[in-house]
Amino acid sequence: MKKHILVLDIDGTLTNTVALHQRAFLGAMQALALPSLDTDWGGYPHHTDTGILRHALARHGLAAPSAAMQAGFEQDLAERFRAAMATAPIREITGAAAFTRWLDGSDWAVVYATGGVRAVSGLKLDAAGIVYRPDALFTASEEPSRDALVARAVAHARQRHPQARDGMVLSMGDGRWDLEVAARLGLRFLGVGATAQARLLAERGATVLPDLTGAAAALTRLAAA
Repeated sequence: MKKHILVLDIDGTLTNTVALHQRAFLGAMQALALPSLDTDWGGYPHHTDTGILRHALARHGLAAPSAAMQAGFEQDLAERFRAAMATAPIREITGAAAFTRWLDGSDWAVVYATGGVRAVSGLKLDAAGIVYRPDALFTASEEPSRDALVARAVAHARQRHPQARDGMVLSMGDGRWDLEVAARLGLRFLGVGATAQARLLAERGATVLPDLTGAAAALTRLAAA
C-alpha cells in the first residue's frame, strides 16, 4: 500500500544526461533556422523542450507548432540524442537503479516528470537500467509547462493510489526550476547532485543529497517525521 507520492526528475537526478540532452536539443533548435535564437534556455518562461520551442517561435512572430511540426521536432531531437548516445554512453546517477528498485516495495508511489520529450526520456531510463511504468512518465510532449506536467503527474498518482491522497507529496530534482515548481505547487522538495545548480538549491534552503545512495534512508526519515 502506497502512503506517499514521489515525483522524480530524470536528467541530473536519475541519469547523467544533462549535457547530452542539451547538445541534442541545441541541434534540433538550430535546425529550425530561426534568425536570432536565444540559447539561454534558463531564461525561457517554461524550462521544457516544448516550452522553449513554443516561446522561441512566438518571439519570431510565428504560431505555436502544429501537431505535425511538434512531432517532427521531437523526432529530430530523438535522432540527435540517439547519435550522441553512441559517443557518450548514459550512466545512472550513483544509486539510482537501486533506489528505484527500493521504491517498488516502499510506501512511496512514484511518478516521473521531466522537461524532456517522451521519445528521449524513455531512452534515458532504459539505458540507466531504471524500470518504470510508461503511464507514470510525464513529459514535455504532453505539457509544455513544468507546473502543469508535475501537477498532472501528482494527479495521476493520487488517482492510481487513493490511499496516498492524504500523504506527503515530495519532488526530487537537481535544478532550480524543480525547486521553484515544487514551491508553487506546495510540494516538499529534496535536491540531488553536486553541481553548481545543486549548490544553488542548498543556498536556497533545500536539503540536497550528493547522489542517490542515501535517498532511501532520507525518504524513510521524512516519512517517519
